[in-house]
Amino acid sequence: MSEHITPTVAVVGAYGAVGAAAVQAIADRRPDAVVRLGGRDRAQAESLLAKCGLRGEAVAVDLYDGRSLAEFCRGARAVLNCAGPSYQVLDRVAWAAAAAGADYVDPGGDEPLLEALTRPGTFTGTAVITAGMQPGLTGLLPRHLCMTMSDPQRLTAYVGTMDRLTPAGAADYLLSMGGAYGEARGAIRGGIRVERELEPRTGVELPYAGNRVDVYPYLSFESARLPEITGLSEIDWYNVFDGGAHMMNCLSRLQGAMRGESGLAEAAEELTRAAALDLFGRDPFQLMLFEVTGADDGRPATRSLALRADDTYALTGLAGALAVLAVLGGGLAPGVHFGSDVLDAGQVLAALRAEPAVTLLDITDRPILAARAMEEGEL
Repeated sequence: MSEHITPTVAVVGAYGAVGAAAVQAIADRRPDAVVRLGGRDRAQAESLLAKCGLRGEAVAVDLYDGRSLAEFCRGARAVLNCAGPSYQVLDRVAWAAAAAGADYVDPGGDEPLLEALTRPGTFTGTAVITAGMQPGLTGLLPRHLCMTMSDPQRLTAYVGTMDRLTPAGAADYLLSMGGAYGEARGAIRGGIRVERELEPRTGVELPYAGNRVDVYPYLSFESARLPEITGLSEIDWYNVFDGGAHMMNCLSRLQGAMRGESGLAEAAEELTRAAALDLFGRDPFQLMLFEVTGADDGRPATRSLALRADDTYALTGLAGALAVLAVLGGGLAPGVHFGSDVLDAGQVLAALRAEPAVTLLDITDRPILAARAMEEGEL
């Protein structure tokens, strides 16, 4: 590693799908940034460095070698971790960044990383976690809708993704569906979590979905935080699946892996193949539908947001990059912050409107989840 390089940002897992998108988003917004791009394959990091046009260096780094990771973080103002899976990487990059005196940003992490970094008397650096698409944008966007009215009361959300899966992403997905990061069929009633409140539905007609879809209620750690932040008293949150027969059949066979009990790596590979089969001949998509009802200045009010895109990793990388720029801007107190707490909604919305992967972004003062959204086929 060159002695004279002092990076603005050091990116772990830089040439992966999320890392490459994040690096390009940083380059588009901070062309003066100096980067250190790393992964196991230095050649791929070098290729990305040449492509993004930023000054810096490409190095090989091994996340499971303490000296290698410490050297990688040395001198950086911020470290962005785009390596995964989150359940395995957990807090090792965050601790290396803190030891080097750098801020830390992670598009993932969720509750397990929060718990690892917030034990009393331990982490003293500054970190932003869950700064990706989901979690991240899926917390920020409904929160923004709530902040536009004086008394938000109810949120209904439908969030779906049909895209290629990386093995790391598949492993985290399995754990999330198994309840490691949230609760299937849960909902918020009266501002508190209620178990087994909602049921899966099939053949649901949603706006902007294009086809009838299957929806599965799931209350994540991120969505469960919203009542405390916004005052919401009710939340119905559904994950959306569009024609995912291979993936859904695969998930039904992988209950043990979902609970982290056995064979997670093998199960992740199987799920990755199933997702590819479901995607074959079809275009990937991401769909977010949020509808908040309540009151504004004493009058009934509704705020809705619809987002459709065609690249999960572009959205995740964009959110991670914006979080990096936020920490470089200063003003964050030491401690662990969530992406949805740190990111500026106005800046994020402007970035999403300019992002080529985003094909629709509509914010309106009318309902978008009308009665037809509740039409369903057989359970």
